Amino acid sequence: MSGILKNFIGWSIVPDFVTKNGLFMFHQYVFPRFGFKVPPTNSPTYREHYRYAYAIVVLGYLFYTLVDGARAMEYNFYEILGVPPDVDENGLKIAFRNFARKYHPDRPGVGNAGAELFMRVRDAFEALKNPTVRFAYDRFGPDVLQWTKLSTTREYMRHGLLQSSGYHIFSGISLAVISSIGRPSPVSFWRFILFFSFLALELAFILYPTPSPSTSATIFTDPAAGLSFKTIFYSTFPYRVPYQHIRFLHQVFMFLSIALTRVAPRLFPDDPRTEYQIVLQHLEAMAGFADREASMMLHTELHSIHPFTPETRVPTTEMQPCNPSADVMDTLAKELENMIIETNLKKGIGPLRTAREKAVERGRGAKELNATRKPLSATLLNTELEARANGNLPSPRPSPPPPPGLQRRGSSFVRARSVSY
Repeated sequence: MSGILKNFIGWSIVPDFVTKNGLFMFHQYVFPRFGFKVPPTNSPTYREHYRYAYAIVVLGYLFYTLVDGARAMEYNFYEILGVPPDVDENGLKIAFRNFARKYHPDRPGVGNAGAELFMRVRDAFEALKNPTVRFAYDRFGPDVLQWTKLSTTREYMRHGLLQSSGYHIFSGISLAVISSIGRPSPVSFWRFILFFSFLALELAFILYPTPSPSTSATIFTDPAAGLSFKTIFYSTFPYRVPYQHIRFLHQVFMFLSIALTRVAPRLFPDDPRTEYQIVLQHLEAMAGFADREASMMLHTELHSIHPFTPETRVPTTEMQPCNPSADVMDTLAKELENMIIETNLKKGIGPLRTAREKAVERGRGAKELNATRKPLSATLLNTELEARANGNLPSPRPSPPPPPGLQRRGSSFVRARSVSY
């Protein structure tokens, strides 16, 4: 975890810091001696110098991290015993005896660390006497010694490939997420090319059983079958086995991916016109998508208000442009006019807004008054109907209104009887 954090901090801070300060010193002390003019900051010449200096710093730091990762690789069983990976069984036994004479726990001065190392090497030696376990160890590392339930080469290969697939699945998902974030870049394509190339290299290290005189075999030779060819990896690290080369490939892939991401955009910057065209294309695509969504919403509303029969109703998933009738369009036009007028009245100020607010208050007051009168009127009506049904009308009954001729002219007086209950 500390190594990953160190690499992340190094790749995030070191290149820019070293490039800026190194280029400043180069311009201040080297250029004047050769009579070159120091370019001003943010000028095209300065930016070009900065790109080249940045590439040199990143590639140099990449070389340093690769060398450091190669030197920090843990020793395999053959390196601890001091024998090559293609040693036979007798040579392996002799090497273990010599190792036991030096690191046996009974010998004085070995200590706890030496005793622990001896126990680990002894367990590995007992397991690697089996050719099948040794074959799997060379390809998948010390974890093979824990796979005690496996017996055949096919089982070891299947289990080892499943264990190794986790790294590639995680790397592929990470590349997809990184590529989907931000603007499109050609670097994403080359990162995937790099990923699949190193995946092919790893499979070649695992699956190549014997050396071949072909061109590709000069790179992927199996050390357990004999180093008959001087290959790139095995000539550089002659005592290492495939699983160590695979781990080194993982480091190289990570470093090259970071270098590709950081260096390529600096050395080969995008043309601003091309970037502008890409932005325009994205805007056009978004505008077209918004137009389609708005059209679908509009036609969905038109379909919802248009009268349909169960036979002619169209599902939402198969919605097509609707041509509503003239009556529907007239209704919509009137509703839109009312909405526009109401919106303008709400936004308006002065007498018009005051008149609208007063009209709204009068309407609310009339509505509340009607709501209070309706229960009382309904009660009186129910009482009168019940009285008529039971024959319990008021007694005496009120007189009918007088004829028009009995009423005095110019007077509103009418004689009538009182009603009692």
